[in-house]
Amino acid sequence: MCALCGGLVGGAWLSAATADDAVTPTSPPAQSTSDPAQLAYKVPRESLIPGTPNMAGGFHLMLNGFAEVQNAGISGHVIANRGVRTFDAGASYPLLVDDWAMAYARDKRGWVEGLLMLNFEPLTVGSAGYPEIGQSGEGLWDAQHAHQLFHQAMVAVHPLAGLDGWHPESMMEGGRYDLAIFAGQGSATIGPPIFMHRASNPSPTVPRKHHKGENPHETFPVIGTSLRVDRTWFETSVFSGLELTPEDSRLYPHVGTPDSAAARIRQVFGQSLEVQVSGERLRDQGHGEPDAWQASASAYGWAQARGWRLDGLLDWAIDAPDPGPSGNRVTAQGGLAELAVRTPNRRQTLWSRSELNQREESPALGGFISSPWFFQTFGFEQVVVGGRSSGLQMGLFGEGTLISIPASMRAFYGTDAAVTLNVGVHLFGMWMLDGDLHPMRHGEM
Repeated sequence: MCALCGGLVGGAWLSAATADDAVTPTSPPAQSTSDPAQLAYKVPRESLIPGTPNMAGGFHLMLNGFAEVQNAGISGHVIANRGVRTFDAGASYPLLVDDWAMAYARDKRGWVEGLLMLNFEPLTVGSAGYPEIGQSGEGLWDAQHAHQLFHQAMVAVHPLAGLDGWHPESMMEGGRYDLAIFAGQGSATIGPPIFMHRASNPSPTVPRKHHKGENPHETFPVIGTSLRVDRTWFETSVFSGLELTPEDSRLYPHVGTPDSAAARIRQVFGQSLEVQVSGERLRDQGHGEPDAWQASASAYGWAQARGWRLDGLLDWAIDAPDPGPSGNRVTAQGGLAELAVRTPNRRQTLWSRSELNQREESPALGGFISSPWFFQTFGFEQVVVGGRSSGLQMGLFGEGTLISIPASMRAFYGTDAAVTLNVGVHLFGMWMLDGDLHPMRHGEM
């Protein structure tokens, strides 16, 4: 989805395609810049932590948007959430989602970096979100909430950038070490790259477990540090755990006390695998939600075979609220497996996602933790216009998701399964300048 917006928070892993290749929004670096089939960065991480792994400097602008028609796939069922519009789960709706613009900059020597990412869903989606059977979060069920207008607005300093080994070696290669101190509107240090920032998830739809082990990915303030020692990252942050509801505006950041905390350790093995473990303590989530612990573990792999690009993720997370008045603690778990395959010319992308997720059901239904929902997604995109010369590309995509509804919820939905279909147009643009304001294109660095 947002395929790369996580820059400063993440250092904006931007890439540009070579020759007539399509622009590639999620790209790890090539070991040989002479190979036009390579992507542009070594580690396919669009994380939300400044300076990781190796974005050495420059100025970048990105645009993204999906215009689609979606049918949630349950005829006769009504999606109704308190205080917002209802949806017919068997009707087809035109949607404009994941529409954002991002600007990122870091000085040539690597002292300071900053990122501003504006997400326009508050204007194109609205408070009711859009239908997604099995989805929940921020006061909505069977609907995905709009993300905030100021999705990311962060600044980071690298106080040791003047030391040998602690500053970027070049535009495309960082030093062996890095220390970043960051603050602003952004993401906690938990989980793998969140769904909208990873190469294994080019889908326009949102994983149902993203509020476990990938959240909060929009909060203000978040204050943290990231220390890299060769191939190991130690990341910590304190932040506001406040969860929004449909009544809360997404047009401005919501200030909360930074009394929640998270920590993550990431390790890269060779040129093809990143493993992370992380945990967080969520406090003062608001709206009667209890304090909670969350943990995540994941493995993210990438490879090339005869020019084809493969990106995959295995991820598991658990949410463990504090015990209620009865002393009982009811946990909820979620796991997913993702795979994206890109052809040598990068103009065709295929993806799949398999997901099991326990959901805290609506209070109107008792607020119990369901047995796992199962989701199986397949999608394909064909770039039809654009490439390197313009920095802009347009693709046509289609996606289908088979949903197996748990037995405890079948009476409510009137069925045991649904198939959600999405078809539409994907617009993506990316433009890069180096530290001297010269245009950057992969293969020329």
